Amino acid sequence: MGLSFVTKVAPPKLKGLMMGGWFAATALGNFLVQVGGHLWGDLPLWQVWAVFVVLCLLSAAIMMAMMRRLEKVC
Repeated sequence: MGLSFVTKVAPPKLKGLMMGGWFAATALGNFLVQVGGHLWGDLPLWQVWAVFVVLCLLSAAIMMAMMRRLEKVC
């Protein structure tokens, strides 16, 4: 569904590049999943979950900031 959205909103000349960016962002996200595994043994459990909550709130804020611009495109 996300890749379909990328092809819908990308300029025709940049569709291939934008699709590659989508896959690169997915790969980076999957790579960053290991952060939780590294924190699990070093920090108390409540701090690990606090890191997850802060990162989720930060991600939500970034997505909400982009929402108006994306709605204009569609």
